[in-house]
Amino acid sequence: MKYIQTILIAALIVITGSLHAQDAKAKAILDKVSNKTRQYSTITSDFTFTLEDKAADVKQTQEGTLKMKGKKYYIKLGDNNIYSDGETRWTYNEDMNEVYIDVADGGGDALNPSEIYTIWETGFKQYYEKEMTENGITYDVIKLIPTKPADKTFHTIRVYVNRANDELGKIEILGKQGDNYTYNVKSFKTDATYGNETFVFNNSAHPGVEEIDNR
Repeated sequence: MKYIQTILIAALIVITGSLHAQDAKAKAILDKVSNKTRQYSTITSDFTFTLEDKAADVKQTQEGTLKMKGKKYYIKLGDNNIYSDGETRWTYNEDMNEVYIDVADGGGDALNPSEIYTIWETGFKQYYEKEMTENGITYDVIKLIPTKPADKTFHTIRVYVNRANDELGKIEILGKQGDNYTYNVKSFKTDATYGNETFVFNNSAHPGVEEIDNR
C-alpha cells in the first residue's frame, strides 16, 4: 500500500509540475501579444463575427471592421455602428435610425473591444491548450478561465495566437447556455491616422435620429 501511495504522489507531482509549465508557456505567449499590441498607435482590423446559439439552433455570421486608438474604438458590424471615446458609447442602428447612448464602461461581463487584444491580463487564469494548424497557419491555442466565474455568462475564452507573428488570429467565447461567439481576424493593420472624431457619433450626419440615453 505504501508503495502505491508513493507512486500516486510522484505522479501527482509530475502532473502538477506539468500544469505549472503549461501556465508559464501560456503567459509567455500572451505577454508577447500584449507587448507588441502596445507598440501600435492604432489598430485596424477586418473580421467575421459568428454567433452560434445551440439551444435555438441558430448560427449567424457577419462581416465587421474595428478601428481602435487606445481606449477609443469604432466598430461597423452589419447595420450597427458602435462608437466610443473612452467615456461614452454610442450604438447606432442604420435601419432604425436610432442611437443608444451609454457609459463606455457599462459593467457586466461584456467584452470591451478596446481590450480585446489584452483581455487576458486581468480576471483570467491562462492555460496552454494545444498547437494547431488551420488554413496553413500554425496557432498556439490558449484557454482563459474567469477567476470569478459566477459573474460571467461565459465559462471559457479560447484565443488563437499566430505563432509566426505573435498576433491574435481568433477568439472564441463559450457561453454557459450554449451561446458561443467567434471573432475571426481577416486582416490586421497598424498605425493608421485617426482623428478623435472617428470615435464619436455625429448627430448632424443622421437627420431625424432618435436618441435613447441610458446614462
